[in-house]
Amino acid sequence: MLGPVVLLGLISDIHGNMAALQAVLKDMETIGAEKVLCLGDVVGYGPYPGECLDLVRRCGAVLMGNHEEALLYGAENFNPRAKRAIDWTRDHLKSAGDEQTRKSRWHILQNLQMHCKVGSFLFTHASPRQPTREYVMPRDVANQPKMEEIFSLIEHVCFVGHTHLPGVFLEDRSFTNPVQLWNQTYFIEPGEKALVNIGSVGQPRDGDRRACYVVLDTDPASPRAVFRRIEYDVEATAKAIEANDFLDDYLAERLRQGR
Repeated sequence: MLGPVVLLGLISDIHGNMAALQAVLKDMETIGAEKVLCLGDVVGYGPYPGECLDLVRRCGAVLMGNHEEALLYGAENFNPRAKRAIDWTRDHLKSAGDEQTRKSRWHILQNLQMHCKVGSFLFTHASPRQPTREYVMPRDVANQPKMEEIFSLIEHVCFVGHTHLPGVFLEDRSFTNPVQLWNQTYFIEPGEKALVNIGSVGQPRDGDRRACYVVLDTDPASPRAVFRRIEYDVEATAKAIEANDFLDDYLAERLRQGR
């Protein structure tokens, strides 16, 4: 559990996109975020996994995503593009940089947490029911048994990533896209249960190619989660993917389209 924090920057699904992560971290500094919490998938898909691991070292906590899990234990059930990217990432992290750099990066990967708590707020990569692999999609609001079981495991508000689709699920099985919120802000009500997907820094899939992250204000008088979208040099990362023989060009096109 992290100590008391007022402004907490929440990031997830960076996927080796250094330009997006740098832009987000710069924005956090501008608004005065006191700590950063990473909900996983620092690696996978993207061309700069080591550099992104170096940058998240400053985070108060880094959680395990399914891509870190695949990197460490095997890419079961991954599609061919994703598996090839993970295999390249593993080889790259074993060979790139000097010995101290490699040790530092693997130390991060080998000490990832599954969950983190700040007061009554829970943080995990995918869902409280399955922390690294379960997808909770907007269409799941129609799946009453699934949503009831997930919400039974939530004390107050749980923050996740994984799907790359930002938004707020409430216990009444509703889903609200950030653009439908006033000023893209979810005002956290006392006693209310919510599952908040913070979106993706490095590979958005909601049609908006800008990096997405959340600033959580934990002030008990007015707790709120603010979704932020940040411009970054998409083309720089896309071209680096295309220049890498082990990464599929499709991954570059996804960044350009935000899907």
